Amino acid sequence: MEIIAHIKNPRCLIFDIDQTLYDNREYYEGQIDLLINRLAEKQGLSYKEMASIVNQKQNEYMAENEGRKLSLGNLFLRFGVTIEENCIWRSELFEPEKFLIRDEKLIATMEVLSEKFKIAAVTNTATDIAIRTLRVLGVESFFPLVIGLDQTRVSKPTFKPFAAAADALCVPYNQCISIGDRLNVDIETPVRHGMGGILVHSMEDIYNLPDLLAKAL
Repeated sequence: MEIIAHIKNPRCLIFDIDQTLYDNREYYEGQIDLLINRLAEKQGLSYKEMASIVNQKQNEYMAENEGRKLSLGNLFLRFGVTIEENCIWRSELFEPEKFLIRDEKLIATMEVLSEKFKIAAVTNTATDIAIRTLRVLGVESFFPLVIGLDQTRVSKPTFKPFAAAADALCVPYNQCISIGDRLNVDIETPVRHGMGGILVHSMEDIYNLPDLLAKAL
């Protein structure tokens, strides 16, 4: 776990969800495969052909942008898939209930954090999938606000979803901390706009957040 940017008197924690609030690589990577397969069906190609083309587009972008990746939402825009259609695909295809289970340690962690902070989730997936994910983990009640891709129609690392969360909770940006597993997607942009940032590498980092925040902030 790394504190990327300190702030004084934080009041709000903005969490990423996938691979931040759970650790299940099979489910996470399976989401990508499902979307590529649906895109292949739309394009009239095999999965293997479509995956190769998608990877090529991603690699071209990374070569031109210092190794940064496009989000799947933005990548699929290049194939004529709108954000709205992308979210519909996610709602139809993703099944967090088949891969994730209730996490008692996460529940205990969120109970502690919710006593001191306002809490929100900002995710690049559809809002209904995000809520179902939080529900199966057992922490839905701690997230009164979930900002999904279908609400802002732009993916992180764009600042708009982070701003939407802070504004909805009526908390100034400089009193919010963004927490996630990807530096360039979850942390760098909100930090540039005055938020704090914590990069996590494992579920143990999440479980240790109450102690970290008590000591460091």
